[in-house]
Amino acid sequence: MKQLLTKAGALLAFCLLLSATAMAQFKTTGSVKDAKGEALIGASIIVKGTAIGTVTDLDGMFELNVPGSSGVLVFSYTGYKTLEMPVSVSSNSVDATLEDDIARLEEVIVTGLASGVKRSNSGNAVTSITGDELVGNTSPQSVDNALFGKIPGVNITANSGAPGGGVNVQMRGVSTLGAGSSQPLYIVDGVYVDNSVIRNGRTQVSGASAGASAASQDDAANRIADLNPDDIEKIEVLKGPSAAAIYGTRANAGVILITTKKGASGKTRVSLSQDVGVAQGQNFQEFDVWDADKITTFFGTGARGQAELAAFNASGGRVTDWEEFFYGENALLSNTQVSVSGGTEKTQFYVSGGLQTEEGIIKNTGFDRYSLRANIDHRLGERIKISFNNSYFRTDNDRGFTGNQNNTGGSIGYTIAYTPSYADLLPDANGNYPDNPYFNDNPVAVRDLGVNNQVVDRFISAASVEVDLFSKANSYLKFKLNGGADYLSGNSIVYFPEILQHQRADANPGDVMWGRQDNLNTNIQAFLQLNANLGSINSNTNVGWVRLDQEAEFLLTRGRGLAGGQRNLQWAKVQSIQQQQNQDVTDVGIVAQEDLNWQDKIIVSAGIRFDKSTLNVKQDKYYAFPKASFAANIHNFDFWNGNLINQFKVRAAYGETGGLPLFGNTFESLTSQLVGGQLGGQVSTRGVDPNLVPETASELEFGLDAGLFNSRISLEATYYIKKVNDLILDLQPAESTGITAIATNAADLENKGIELSLGLNPVRTTNLNWYSRIMWWKNESVITRLDIPRFTTGGFGPSLGTYLISNGFSPTTIIGNPTIPESPETTGRTVYGDRQPKFQLSFFNQLTIMKNLDFTFLFHYQNGGSAINLSALLWDDGGTTNNWNGDDDNDGTPNGLDRLLAWAAEGNTGVYVQPADYLKLREIGLYYTFPKGVGKFIERAKIGVSANNILLWTKYLGYDPEASNFGTQAVTGNIDVTPYPSSRRLFFHLKLDF
Repeated sequence: MKQLLTKAGALLAFCLLLSATAMAQFKTTGSVKDAKGEALIGASIIVKGTAIGTVTDLDGMFELNVPGSSGVLVFSYTGYKTLEMPVSVSSNSVDATLEDDIARLEEVIVTGLASGVKRSNSGNAVTSITGDELVGNTSPQSVDNALFGKIPGVNITANSGAPGGGVNVQMRGVSTLGAGSSQPLYIVDGVYVDNSVIRNGRTQVSGASAGASAASQDDAANRIADLNPDDIEKIEVLKGPSAAAIYGTRANAGVILITTKKGASGKTRVSLSQDVGVAQGQNFQEFDVWDADKITTFFGTGARGQAELAAFNASGGRVTDWEEFFYGENALLSNTQVSVSGGTEKTQFYVSGGLQTEEGIIKNTGFDRYSLRANIDHRLGERIKISFNNSYFRTDNDRGFTGNQNNTGGSIGYTIAYTPSYADLLPDANGNYPDNPYFNDNPVAVRDLGVNNQVVDRFISAASVEVDLFSKANSYLKFKLNGGADYLSGNSIVYFPEILQHQRADANPGDVMWGRQDNLNTNIQAFLQLNANLGSINSNTNVGWVRLDQEAEFLLTRGRGLAGGQRNLQWAKVQSIQQQQNQDVTDVGIVAQEDLNWQDKIIVSAGIRFDKSTLNVKQDKYYAFPKASFAANIHNFDFWNGNLINQFKVRAAYGETGGLPLFGNTFESLTSQLVGGQLGGQVSTRGVDPNLVPETASELEFGLDAGLFNSRISLEATYYIKKVNDLILDLQPAESTGITAIATNAADLENKGIELSLGLNPVRTTNLNWYSRIMWWKNESVITRLDIPRFTTGGFGPSLGTYLISNGFSPTTIIGNPTIPESPETTGRTVYGDRQPKFQLSFFNQLTIMKNLDFTFLFHYQNGGSAINLSALLWDDGGTTNNWNGDDDNDGTPNGLDRLLAWAAEGNTGVYVQPADYLKLREIGLYYTFPKGVGKFIERAKIGVSANNILLWTKYLGYDPEASNFGTQAVTGNIDVTPYPSSRRLFFHLKLDF
């Protein structure tokens, strides 16, 4: 027995010794700083090959228990290169200095709904834009306005130059022909936000739709304009299905992920910024000056000509430059931002308020945005982290009356095309406006008395919970729950008083449209994330569930025949409901993704999402959207010993995304009818295809990333093939069926493109740091299947230029007269060009001189692309085109009449289809940062001047080759009809940190 106890005691002692050896660890301490010696707060330190780690405190210090007797610490911090340093029992104190990550190789980018990956390990080309790149160079109108020229593979066009934005963002070519969303999906702090364009009725009141109930020419802003760009920390752009597949049925047009600013541990910091500037109209066409010879040429020698000569002589030779008169306001711009941030190691906060006010270059137009934000992050113990992001926005937008009209005079630009410089349009001393004898209304009265206003109140709230379920040396399991809500309430009014010239000619003078929109988006997602080291391979597994609910209520009412000075519908003779629609949509998704990383050498990712939506015909059917990617960092292999090339990665990715049908196309509806004096319902004339499926995009992407001379030269090259299948188009059955249209999967198209990005850091010294980035991209689109007869779409018909939908052609092909009977593939019309450019190029430079002086500029060049310039047609028709009365070809016919006759008499639409090449200086800025602050309380002070859209070089004969009368349409952009001119904006800046 004693011998047995002795053996048992020896065994126990041996086990305890093994246990003690297994549990051996030592404490290491140290600091983390940047190259300037400043402490980095919140830097991450992880023991390599384990899940053990910590972050630095308020002074950049840390302490960490390292298992065993030695190990390697991995230091990382956003914007800096990752650093590895060995530690041991005998050498347990380390001081790490992190270098700037110029090529952003260490930046973590999104690869899934609950996970990310270092850029250097990504199998996709994902563009990220920091908050400083977004607003640090100048003050943009809106978030999407700030993206111009900064993302390769993206074509961005402004609807007009009106204050408040209105931008069409198109990623990697055409993603739909109109049945799905042509705009990317925007997600802010995990919340699916509304980027719709709210109908306001301007199209009808101005007569642009010729009486039809339509919204395509409202010139309203898309609602991403509500967001405050100054609150944004980072934007990530998933341009194609290979990167965006994990977002499923709403990602055909790409995904833009917006992360707002957060607080950091440390003392409370108060920041104040004030921008003050001015906007001025640019690229005026310098309308032709009228004199006696011009009047005789244009009006002839008959009675009309004599009357015009008499009017000219009676004016005393008065010459009014109508462009300068209407578009020449020096518009004041102001942007005030205040933020307070800070916190402890457990709780961090960021609170901000902003007021942005912008006058327009047309009197009585402008844009105001008020914003409030509170972001809070808190740790409950060591295992639970919660976050709350809440924001409120209020925008007030007066856009005026420009663009198209139809026999109302309800457009300033359209009207002055026909108004000679000697016309008398100004009000008398009593405020009475004279009639305009040259058009349907007096544009001065329309500007002064008409109202086109929209006010939007908006709340966006996000919340998240992250729980560390367990954590071991080589693995951990996390549960992530996040969601949020986006509530938008919009009110609009479009009003023409009864005293306007064209209203007095109406049977019911006085016209008002009142609009009301209430939208609520809510979404929630829950994920489990398991990360484990399987030998030399790191495995990251995510599985989860997603739900999105959308509720929308819209009401547009109209009153005509208003009592004097009234806008109230109750004071209208004719009251009507133009549109009322209540919409409820639910999407549900199931997601799984697996990422495998072998020592940062080979990285493989695969995932799948199953989605169902009430917008589909088969509402309970799940549609699958797979994705896979591969990246090989050749430079991390042992055989690679070159010092010249520090990074060499090849990558490939594949993914699929979906595009949902439009609301109303997948069910039969009833419309109210009076039958025999009784109220009843009538089945809609739209039919439903029972086999209709969502549009689906699939993309194959190949890429090469390289860095030379310690990433002082970096290259990112991408080639993609993006196919969009089962495009939804309207099939028109035989008239005898009583059905006018059935939405059906009738077409496929293909986009192919190249994206190149070259980063250069040619000078990097203590007193001068010069960084330059050149981006080049192109896309070609072609329709590869069309199961319904070819057709034209957009614009105002072939005589004025329209777009062709035909197999073998780009969907942005512009056609027109004359007819070519032997060319049925173009519907018998002449092809004049393509709206898509041949390629685009941007050139960005940033120079930091003596550490305190920063100079930046961004050029953006577009080569090729065509626009339908109907403004030029109207100016020729009205005799106002610059040098209209000249005779460049010496044929005895004035230039303006030459062009007009070629279009009207010869049927040559191409006269007004013009090249849209341009070179723009998008942004330029010069800032000085005081080295030691100012005074006792100001820790940091920065002053500067900047400008955007300051210079434009183009041969296009219009205000801006980017203008689009039809707004955010999938195909029918670049149709120019006397838009609100774009403007150059100049600013003075003051930024203070306390």
